[in-house]
Amino acid sequence: MRHRLALLIVVLITAATICDAQAPVREPLQPGAIAPDFTATTLEGVPVTLAQWQDRVVVLNYFITWYRDAAEHLDMMEELQDTYSAEGMRLLSISLDEGERGLQQVRDLLREKQIAHPIVLDPEQLVAGVYGVRALPAIFVIGRDGKIVYYHEGYSEGDEVRLARVIAQALGVDTPEEPTTEATDTTAEEPATAEAAEAPEEPVCRCFRQEGQ
Repeated sequence: MRHRLALLIVVLITAATICDAQAPVREPLQPGAIAPDFTATTLEGVPVTLAQWQDRVVVLNYFITWYRDAAEHLDMMEELQDTYSAEGMRLLSISLDEGERGLQQVRDLLREKQIAHPIVLDPEQLVAGVYGVRALPAIFVIGRDGKIVYYHEGYSEGDEVRLARVIAQALGVDTPEEPTTEATDTTAEEPATAEAAEAPEEPVCRCFRQEGQ
């Protein structure tokens, strides 16, 4: 009972320390917009603000644990942090999981994937709201001048290459080369079928609560 109460207190404290700098917006902020500042507390109790990373390239990564590719997505973000942190990139992942159960699911996922970058809980979508997050996962890359340079939602194969190029360009370092692929069997050369032409769009999660819904 005491353990559950302690976890609930952590959730409440974390939610309470996220400060809404602006009114929520209904559409994602686009490249060129000034990234709103905010203050939040990580799962380890460390306060973070966007302003403290001034002159850095900041990546905000919104996620939720029950999205089917959450583990692979977080793993990808961790690898990008490992690659570019020495160049001046800072990564903050923001979970929209709710309640005591959500907190435990976040902790379990971080332990399973050995995620080391800072994580913030945003169950009331205070930070998500001012950035106009409408689908998960959602990624904002913020340049050294404090303006958004890239927005992306969803997760699919190849995202790590695209994100790496965007981050490298924002940092002013060499961009990774595009991988080259060669056909190794006849199936790669077959004409597209009707099923392939109607392939589903990039997978995203649009089933979380939003203000006014």
